[in-house]
Order: sequence, then C-alpha cells, then structure tokens
Amino acid sequence: MSTFRKIRILYINHTGQVSGAERVLIDTLRVLDRKHYEPIVMCPLQGNLVEEIFATGAEWLPIPSIRARFSWRPDRVLRSLASILSAVWILRKQIRALGPDLIHANSVRAGLVASLAATGTRTPVIWHVHDTLPQHPLSTALRMFVLIARNTQLIAVSRQTARCFVGHFPLAAKAHTIHNGVDLSRFTAERSERRTYRDELGIAQEEFLVCAVGQICARKGLLELLDAFRQVHSQAPRMHLAIVGRVVFRHEEDYLQALHEAAKSWAIEDRVHFCGERRNVSAVLHGSDLLVLSSRDEPFGLVLIEAMACGTPVLATRVGGIPEIVVDAENGWLVEPGNTPALAAKLLELSRCGSALRQTVEQAQRATCPKFSLEQYKTKLAALYTELCNQRDRGSPQEIKPALVRSPNH
Repeated sequence: MSTFRKIRILYINHTGQVSGAERVLIDTLRVLDRKHYEPIVMCPLQGNLVEEIFATGAEWLPIPSIRARFSWRPDRVLRSLASILSAVWILRKQIRALGPDLIHANSVRAGLVASLAATGTRTPVIWHVHDTLPQHPLSTALRMFVLIARNTQLIAVSRQTARCFVGHFPLAAKAHTIHNGVDLSRFTAERSERRTYRDELGIAQEEFLVCAVGQICARKGLLELLDAFRQVHSQAPRMHLAIVGRVVFRHEEDYLQALHEAAKSWAIEDRVHFCGERRNVSAVLHGSDLLVLSSRDEPFGLVLIEAMACGTPVLATRVGGIPEIVVDAENGWLVEPGNTPALAAKLLELSRCGSALRQTVEQAQRATCPKFSLEQYKTKLAALYTELCNQRDRGSPQEIKPALVRSPNH
C-alpha cells in the first residue's frame, strides 16, 4: 500500500535582498498548496528576504551569495568562479541530505549553481528567468549548458524573455512561459486611499499626478522620464511626478543622485517627489492619475497589472514583455524606448484627456487583469511541477531527512 508524501521543492535564490524576482518567489510560496508541496528556501542571510520567507511559513536554509557577473576581467572571473563553487558545494550537500523532488532556482545564477550541484542525480532543476539574457559570449555558454543538462528546464516570465534566452539554440522544448501573477484582491479599484496619499505629498485632488514605481536603476529609464516631464511641465502647470522606490544595488546610488541633480538643475524639483520605498503600493497607485513605466528593458512589468487592477491608467515603453500586457490605445499606451519627445507628448496629451483614461481602465480591468492573476500563475506552475515530477525516474525510495531550519537571528 503506497503512502502519500508531499512533493519537496528546494527553492534557491542568489541574493537575500528583495527585488522584483524575489517578490515573485514570495508570491509563489504564499500560493503553494501545502497539502501537496513542502517548500524549503535557500538564500543568503544578509537582506530582508529571510524575514519574508518565514512570514510565508516556508523553511529556510543558508547559502552564500552567488556573485557571478558577465565579465572578462580576470579578477572578477575568479571571484565569480569562487562564489559559484562555494554555493555548489553547500547546495550539493543539502540535496543529498534533503532529497528534494524538484529544485526551483529563482534566477539564472541560482540555476547554474543548482544544475551543477544536482549533477549525477535525477532531480529536475528549473531556472526561473526573470531577466533578459545579455549579448555576451557567456550567454552562449549558458545556452549550451542548458542544452546538455538533461534535467534542466526553464520558466520565462514572458515570451520575449524566453526568445532572448533560447536565441538560435534548440531549446524551445525546455522553455516554458509562465507570466507573473498579481493577487488582484490586494489591488482593487476602491480609491479611498487617493486623498490620503495626495495629502501626504501636498498635492491637490484636481492636480494630475504621474507616478513611477519600482527599483531605482538606469534600466528603468527614470532619467528619460524626468526629461520628458521637464519638456512639458510649463505647458502642464498642474502636473506632478512621484518617483517611488529604492536603490537595491549599491552601484546604482550614483544614478539616484543623478536624478536628484537633474530635477534641481532643470528647476522642476518643486513638482518632482522622491518618495522612497512604499510597502503599500496600492495607496500610491490609487492616489495617481497615471503610472509610467519608461524602462529601457523590462522582462515583464508586474506593476502594470497592479496599476490596472487599481483602476490607474498605464503608459509604458514598447520593450521586453510589456507588449504582452499593454495593447496600445486599448488598455494603456505604448511609446518607443528612448524617444523622450514622444513620451513627453503623450504625458501632455493624457493629462488633458480624462475620457480616454477611463476607457482604457475599463478594458484593462475587464479583459487584461484576469489573464495575469495569481491564480492563473499558480495553476500553470503546479501543472509544470507535476509534469516534471512525473517524468522523473525516482528509482528506489530515498530516505528523506528533516530540513534544518535556521532562525534569521542565528
């Protein structure tokens, strides 16, 4: 008589800092059916991710930070190699001790470590690709590695991200697109928070507030957005811009400083509000008249769905996975990346056209948001887990040892 055993999934994250990919990991842990799955997460202690993991009820184990970089500088290559080998050594011991049914690595870096550590086992490994693979010789090496790693599969957050990873390699059968999902119950069209957020910024209810929400970095195109705002601010004297988010990686501190200096030099600092990170993103979206995502590269764009669910119109650049969410002039608007005059013109146009804003919101909430719900993400992810576990030849039953759960205070 067979006895039911939960599927043990070992999640690997290369950093302990919470950014976009980590938000997806936390949502994954939140919706995972604990009647069927037992999640264990390995990530570095440094950062705020461990606290978030424990809040989901998942178990945690430490792993060193994986600091691999795309570089040909000998010193950086050696540091990357040392970081990878250290993480592989620790992870391989945990694989032997825990006997996971599946390993879900939450980045390409974590995926490389996981696949190396699982070499010689029959454990399926998933690389969750949240970023666009850059044009670099090492990218070709990664594609070749995935091609020959029999137990390795890919999840891409958008079709465009999948295409960029696959390139010209025969990897299509290994690449599964699962769009990120939003807990729509946390982002509703109830706009009671509108007045509170505007009062906090000192902005009148009738003024037009544009917001940009997310990580502060050059990839998000925030300097271009500031420039577009500069071009129209004299023609739209009641328009304000709120930049909401924080610097995640230290090398982006200079970029944040450049944003402050640009606002000052262009004499627009009185209508540009640097708000820092906000945990209650829905309050920001409810308080705003338009969300702008002016990224140079954007594998998905989760905040677009959050804004749509809140009833906030969206304007974004036509890059990465964004066109898989936003259809121009139907549920939002698209402009070409780097075309600052076009972005400025669209800002001015939308600030004067309330009826067009309302029409796109209705379309977004009716047709777009349901396609990107957390429920659809959960369903597709569970189907892939089941498929991979069914394909695995388990052989003789493994002795499953209990996970050693570490407290973040130790």
